[in-house]
Amino acid sequence: MKLFYPLFFLVAFTTSSLFAQYTDTTRTTDFDIHDQYAVNPWVSVPVIALGAWGSQTRLKKLQDKPGLTPLEIANRNPDDVPGIDRIALRQDFDKHKQAIINSDNLFGFGQFAPFSLFIWKKYRKNWLDISLMYFEAQVTQGLFYGFAPFGPTSIDRYRPRVYYDEAELESRTDGNQRNSVFSGHVSTMSTGFYFTAKMIDDHNPQFTGGQRVLLYTGASIPSLVGGWMRVRGLKHYPTDVAIGLGVGAISGILVPELHRWWERRHKSKMMLRPVYGNGAAGAGFSLIF
Repeated sequence: MKLFYPLFFLVAFTTSSLFAQYTDTTRTTDFDIHDQYAVNPWVSVPVIALGAWGSQTRLKKLQDKPGLTPLEIANRNPDDVPGIDRIALRQDFDKHKQAIINSDNLFGFGQFAPFSLFIWKKYRKNWLDISLMYFEAQVTQGLFYGFAPFGPTSIDRYRPRVYYDEAELESRTDGNQRNSVFSGHVSTMSTGFYFTAKMIDDHNPQFTGGQRVLLYTGASIPSLVGGWMRVRGLKHYPTDVAIGLGVGAISGILVPELHRWWERRHKSKMMLRPVYGNGAAGAGFSLIF
C-alpha cells in the first residue's frame, strides 16, 4: 500500500497531462514555430549544471546504502511483495542477463532519441532551445529519482534479484539492492522518448487529435518494452516501472510545455494595420501582451 498512492498520483497526473496534449486546441499557429519557447541559455546552463551535480551526488549516496545482512537475506519473504508485483519473482533466471542487455540498448536509444530530430531542418533551426530543454528534462527526472518521497531516498525496497537463490550471494547483499523503487532506467529512457514526441507535436501544429494520440502512444511503447526488460532482468517490479514511466512523461512533456507557456504568457506583439471604410483611410494600432 505504501507504493499505491504515489503510483496512483503519477499515473493520474501523467494521464491528465497526455490528455491535455491530445486535446489542446490552442495550437501554435499565430507565430513562428521556431520562436515558441522561452529559453535563456544564461539561465538554463547554470540550472542544468547545478541540477546535474545535485542528482549525481545524490545517486552516488543512494548506491552506497548499507549492504544487506545475512539475516535480512534469510528473512526475506515473497509474501511481503504486493500481488501485482510478484510476477517479477517468477522470471526465468537464466534469461535475466539478456534482458538487462536489451533494456540497456533501449536505454541508450531513448537517451539520444531527441538528437535524431536534427536530421530534419525543421528541428535543426531550433537546435539550441531543443537541446537545453532536453537537458533540463533529464535533470528534472534525475532530481525526481534522487529526492522525491516516492523514490529510493525515502523507500528501501529489495530488488527482485534478492529473492532468487540462484543469484550469487555477493550480488544480493549489495546496498544498491535496496533501490528497487523506482526505475531510473525507465524514467531516463521515457524522458527521451516523450520529449521527442513533444518536439514533433509542437513543431507540427497541423496534427489532428488522432495523430497526436498515435505520436504519444509511439513514445510509450519502447518505454514499456524497456520497463518489461527491467522486470525480466530482475531489477524492478511492475510498479517500479510504472512510476518511472510517469516521471519520464512528466519530465519529457511538461518541461518544454512550461517554456512554451511562459513564452505565450510573456510574448508581446505590436501591430499597425491599414483600415479602409466609407471612403476614408486610416490605421489601426494594437498591442497584445
